[in-house]
Amino acid sequence: MGLFSRKPKIDMEEAQKNKVKMRQLFDQAVANGDSYQILYATTGSTWKEDGLLSDTQVYQFISLIFGYRENDFKIIALPVDTKLTETSEPLTVELSEVKSVKYRKKDHCLDMDFKERGRKSMYFGFSDIEKNSRSFVDNVSQEEERQAFMAFIEQYKEKL
Repeated sequence: MGLFSRKPKIDMEEAQKNKVKMRQLFDQAVANGDSYQILYATTGSTWKEDGLLSDTQVYQFISLIFGYRENDFKIIALPVDTKLTETSEPLTVELSEVKSVKYRKKDHCLDMDFKERGRKSMYFGFSDIEKNSRSFVDNVSQEEERQAFMAFIEQYKEKL
């Protein structure tokens, strides 16, 4: 650990409750949801807005419940609100759509490049989130889930 690095302050009891909520939401929104491993993920997008005096860079952060299944290498990203009460339409990623993947262990981030899709690439972040977060779900701790996911991604790469 560096001089200025620190671990996030996470309420572990709340983090466990969040895992239960995410599992319930995922199982409700996705057919056979219980056959997927899940973890919390974030993604985002940026765009430029022209202003009267200056241009502004705008950032949008999206919270997701990220599910993956080892038997068919299917991935589902389910958008969720930061209170873990509502979901949107799930985004399904089939193995045949993916051109390449790269997992950046230091950043806990997955980069995906697609063959034929509206967006040519996407990224998903899997970091722990501390309490009182402004843009994400509070209290997320998922070291074990990340380790299992990294093992899955190695198998996933071999199938591409």
